[in-house]
Amino acid sequence: MSCRKYRPSNGTEGMGFTEAFCDNCLNQHPDPDNKKQCMILCRTMCYDINEKEYPEEWIYGEDGEPTCTAFVKWDWGKDDDGNWIEPPPPPFDDPNQLCLPFIFDEIGVLKIKEEVCL
Repeated sequence: MSCRKYRPSNGTEGMGFTEAFCDNCLNQHPDPDNKKQCMILCRTMCYDINEKEYPEEWIYGEDGEPTCTAFVKWDWGKDDDGNWIEPPPPPFDDPNQLCLPFIFDEIGVLKIKEEVCL
């Protein structure tokens, strides 16, 4: 097994990695206020890859793809502690907030008035 440490090259790559691993891991409680939180992600942001405190768990696997050796797949049906029956609800989508580009039908403009200049 490869023991070459992995560090994302940018924020987008890091978000993809944490979505695949950290966000679905039994070691990382989905409630950020819960005391059961995995410190691997925090240590990757606090330390340089060459420092001894940088986690050994983030490595390149034999297939050359980054992986976390501490990853344990979270199963919403089995692994909850009785307090989490469903995944947390998605963030509230405010119907009063416009997203550009918007569609006039979505904001209640049914017909655009045409002005004729003479």
